Formats: sequence, structure tokens, C-alpha cells
Amino acid sequence: MPSMVEKYSVELRERDPETVDTLFLDNSDDGKIGGINDKLTNLTMLSMVKCGLTTLTGFPNLPALTYLDISDNQLGDEANFDILVRNAPELERITLAGNKLSLDNMRSLKMLPKLSELDLTNNAALGLLEEYRAKVFEMIPSLKILDGCDIDGDEVEEEFHGEGGEDSGEESAEEDGPGLSYLDKSQFSDDETDDYVPEENGAEARGTKRAASGDDDEDSEEPDVKKAAADEE
Repeated sequence: MPSMVEKYSVELRERDPETVDTLFLDNSDDGKIGGINDKLTNLTMLSMVKCGLTTLTGFPNLPALTYLDISDNQLGDEANFDILVRNAPELERITLAGNKLSLDNMRSLKMLPKLSELDLTNNAALGLLEEYRAKVFEMIPSLKILDGCDIDGDEVEEEFHGEGGEDSGEESAEEDGPGLSYLDKSQFSDDETDDYVPEENGAEARGTKRAASGDDDEDSEEPDVKKAAADEE
């Protein structure tokens, strides 16, 4: 696997660091932060998943950062979350799932004034802690969501707006069948078809009508036939 410096170089693709707002440096193999620097002044989302990190030492000044995903690392006693308080004070959401954290490791996170969502799933020591959720909410007063649930333990679903919602509305309309406009057009088409009759088909239709009226003619001639037969007798 490449180092984080190499990942950073590939992900940046010669772009101006000041224009980058999202950066993925996942799966680097050197176990330390590298490459990213203070020039990423507009970075709002940073992912460093599965990088073997044991510490956040070297974390740069990222004044616009609101979401940090550092799950599936080796963060524990040497995590050094103090650096986030200094260098990423706008953080609102942090994913720390799959690390080696204890409650004491994270106490400095309470100094992040906007931190509202935290994911601490799959941290073995925390899972064994009695009343773990209540203690985390108490420790971080700004926290609203922990491990996908609010303070009452109710699951909080992420909301997706825009294209997905609009598509779902269109799909439901299609599943319900053709709309009124389609029915109106179909009816209009049928009416036009009834009004238009090709010439030879029209002849057949008129012949059919005469055949049907011919039955009435035969019925009207029947008394005359009977009268002629009576006269011959």
C-alpha cells in the first residue's frame, strides 16, 4: 500500500489545495499522518480510514473541517485529540469506530464546541463500560447523536435530499400506472379511430348493415307468400 504522502499526491492531482473540500487518504500503510498541510484552508471533509494510525500528531491546521473519519485505526492512549481542538475547531462529526479508545482518551473532545455527532462503535473497552452512552453524553455537552442514536436511544436516520427524493416520487407515479393525461390521450386516439373508416372497410360495414336490414324485408314479404299459396289452393 502507498504511504499517506503518496496518497495525498495522487488525490490532489495537481489541484490548488485551497480549492479542495473533500479528501480521501484511506488505506495508507505508514501509520502516520503525512502530506496534508495548512494550505487546505477550505477542506470540510477528511477521511483517513485504515491507515494504522496510533496518534493524530502531525494533524495540520484545517479551519473549515467539519467531518473527520478516522475509523479502523489503532488510536488509543496516544491518540492526542488535543490537536483537533487546536487545529480543527469547527468539527461537527467524528467517526472513531474500530479503534482502541477508552473514555479517558477522549475527554479533550468536550472542548470542541460544535461537536454534535460521534461514532464510537467497535471500541472494545467502551463496550464494556457500564452506562457508556450516558457517560459520553454527559462528558460532551454539545453531543446530539452517538453511534447513530440520539440521547434517548432512538435511531437517527440520515436525510438525503434532492435527486433521490425526486426520483422516488417519479417511480411511485410509474408504479401506480398511467396517469390521467395518458388516459385522455388514449381516449382521444380511440375516438379518432372510430371516426375514420377506410373506404373498402366502409363498404363492408354498409353491406353488413344492409344484410341486417334485409331480415326485416324478408319478414315483410312473408305474408304475401302465404297469401299466394292460399289462392292456389
